[in-house]
Amino acid sequence: MTQTLLDKRLYDVLNAVALKKMATAAAVAEIVNLSTDEVRGIFTELEDGDLVALMGETALPTDASGPVLVDSAAAIYGPLRDDPSVLQVADKFEEVNSRFLRTMSSWQQIEVGGRKLANDHSDSAYDAKVVSTIERLVSRLEGLLEALGEKDERFRTYIGRFERSLGKVDAGDIAFVSDPTKDSVHNVWFEFHEDLLRTLGRARKE
Repeated sequence: MTQTLLDKRLYDVLNAVALKKMATAAAVAEIVNLSTDEVRGIFTELEDGDLVALMGETALPTDASGPVLVDSAAAIYGPLRDDPSVLQVADKFEEVNSRFLRTMSSWQQIEVGGRKLANDHSDSAYDAKVVSTIERLVSRLEGLLEALGEKDERFRTYIGRFERSLGKVDAGDIAFVSDPTKDSVHNVWFEFHEDLLRTLGRARKE
């Protein structure tokens, strides 16, 4: 069987679609430094290769896209996977990720009388404390994002996305903490984690 390897341009777009599970050309264009029209053209190329399915303006990854992304990432990021300046900071990510997951859990639930209840966000002081922790954890990603950004500029887009999401939260729109329908802090973090694992060829730690 012939191995399908994508060039960097196709990889970036397919990777973005896979991370988001489904995405419009406009949404992908914001994170891959291409115009919306350029992304639409790439969507067509990927559809011709049976790597995405198009539903109007929205692209969804096909089952065939997974192995192609894995193989292409290995080819594109081979040198980066042996780069000590990246690996040193990447190794510290799992600890920060565990803390982030615990913090998000405390955002979604509160403990009352030994029972876990859904956080109705009526306690603004509690929420502010959790948001402060989230902001500190996001700031701890800066070194890793900068190290990756020196090798591949697209990783710098995560910095801007985190800043925009946290800015919305600070302005009072707490949906940007974890709302799955928005470019929330939780969504950006989740996408970055998946992206990091694929880039470095690592498996998720359970």
